[in-house]
Amino acid sequence: MAAMSLPAFSATQPAESSVSAGVSNYKEADIPRSDVVGGDNRRYDIGIRQFRLLTPVGTRWSVDLGVSQESMSGASPWATVRGPDGQADLIMSSATIEDSRTEVNLAVAHHGEGRSTAVSLTRSQEDDYEADAVSLSAEWTFNGDLTTLSAGVSHSSDVIEPSDAAIFGRVTREERRTRSVSVGVAQVLDRLSALYAGVGFTDHTGYLSDPYKLRDVRPGRRLERTVSVRYRRFVTGRDGALHLDYRFFDDDWGIVSHTLQSSWYQNVGARFQIVPNLRYYSQSAAKFFVPVDDFALSPEFSQSSDFRLSAYGAVTLGLKGIVQQPRWALTLSVDRYMGREKYGLSSGPEHPARLDFTLASIVVDYKF
Repeated sequence: MAAMSLPAFSATQPAESSVSAGVSNYKEADIPRSDVVGGDNRRYDIGIRQFRLLTPVGTRWSVDLGVSQESMSGASPWATVRGPDGQADLIMSSATIEDSRTEVNLAVAHHGEGRSTAVSLTRSQEDDYEADAVSLSAEWTFNGDLTTLSAGVSHSSDVIEPSDAAIFGRVTREERRTRSVSVGVAQVLDRLSALYAGVGFTDHTGYLSDPYKLRDVRPGRRLERTVSVRYRRFVTGRDGALHLDYRFFDDDWGIVSHTLQSSWYQNVGARFQIVPNLRYYSQSAAKFFVPVDDFALSPEFSQSSDFRLSAYGAVTLGLKGIVQQPRWALTLSVDRYMGREKYGLSSGPEHPARLDFTLASIVVDYKF
């Protein structure tokens, strides 16, 4: 039945301490050499290390500490130009990009009768980017613990200081702010099923362009809206649980996206689970997206050839195995992501920087 659990901040204080440690490798597929007219076609390879400690403090408090560290190398798209065949070709950076990022998150929660509140502080730092965030979240359970109402607010202050600014004419220092609010409700429908629905709003202001691209000018504000629905159903005859998630997203840049994910948590005996999953994503293009950069356009006009702002779709296939013991658990997972314009619900030209990647992870959890 644990496979039915909805991801939510628990209003109940943890009964014991737990520690988690994991390593992951994220590897992007290289871009075909025929699509690159300058730079290197090798993309990012990222190693990720994560640690988490969750422990009760006294009778009403808990502390949650998370630390993650990433090391990355590879090349990234700089610009697009029109090739001899009339299609977009890529100008890439060299493959000498080396960077690392460290993030520390500390959350302190107070647990009361049928309610809980938490304050979280996050610090993220890399060679050219710093971010500090604070968030406040709360949950209330009622209706015989069958209904849970959750809400949260957060604020982030980011500073970017691009490397090699003088050589490439990049900005030397810019700032951005992010504020978000969310509210949701989880309902136990019966002893075998549960449903969650929530909405969120995020407002970004400040420098939102990509300073590492040769021609990238974006509006100084972005307002995002999301609607999420999650359904869990335990199937007694199969001794497994179905997870269905859907998210709708839109913003004032003109992007509309749909995300649908399904997972099946199959119990194999008392100590093992196997979890296949399938995720589909589709988005429309931003209003100012262009497949080929126009370097003659005045800088006062928004324009970006970033493939992440184009119209495209993506399919992710994943498989996870979980070994569950009384005091420890081991999780192995691998996901394969494939992005294509033709997979999307909105039409658009195939972008040469379309993304394929593989993510493999191993996580160990221990209770004490």
